[in-house]
Amino acid sequence: MFVLNSKGVRELLKSEEIAGECMERAKRMAESAGDGYAVEVRNYPERTGAAVYPGDDTAFYDNLAHNTLEKVVRQ
Repeated sequence: MFVLNSKGVRELLKSEEIAGECMERAKRMAESAGDGYAVEVRNYPERTGAAVYPGDDTAFYDNLAHNTLEKVVRQ
């Protein structure tokens, strides 16, 4: 039988290693999306992560018109 160590998983999800991997993936996604897309670290109570978002008006309207970020996620 397998028993999950919830405290250990929580610590892993909030670790610097996971945060670093999330940032690396988010940076690659932002580069694939093109100019104007930004990345930031997101810290939640139960985990850490990264977000890619349009960082300026040009990227915002590009994403609005072409669903750029959705297409990058699907790649």
